[in-house]
Amino acid sequence: MPASLRLRVLTQAGVAFEEEAVSIIAPGELGYLGILRRHAPLVTTLQPGKLLWRRSSGARQRARIGGGLLEVARNQVTILTDAVSEPQEAG
Repeated sequence: MPASLRLRVLTQAGVAFEEEAVSIIAPGELGYLGILRRHAPLVTTLQPGKLLWRRSSGARQRARIGGGLLEVARNQVTILTDAVSEPQEAG
């Protein structure tokens, strides 16, 4: 099983969802960025777009997010956003 990292998506209302993921692709302000386990610490802005991640089972998931911030620290990715859709299977 591939090593995973924790994905947490937060809004003003609280925790929208938490997942274990092996890879994450987020809509950064300067373009999409990919995040894997042991990524260097990072804080960056996000623009509205698709958030994609892959579970250790291989299932691909997606959600639409609004603008916000992304932080990577100690194999945890935290996203603070003003809007997020329900996660769903990506085709």
